[in-house]
Amino acid sequence: MKHASLAERKLGFQIHAVVFVLTLAVLVVVNLLTGRPYWVLWVAPSWGVGLLMHGWFGLKPTAGTGSRDQP
Repeated sequence: MKHASLAERKLGFQIHAVVFVLTLAVLVVVNLLTGRPYWVLWVAPSWGVGLLMHGWFGLKPTAGTGSRDQP
């Protein structure tokens, strides 16, 4: 998505965030039903860092413009 518009990048981030929340909710329920060890405590922050980086790098005003690719 080198040349995606800001609206497209926002939509991509929103989809990522919704999938994160829904999947994490399911994983929490599964982990609570199966009991210890609480492995979801490793999954949530790890994936959360990925979501944070997606927002940080994907929603910058210059992200996706391909400005680094220009000679």
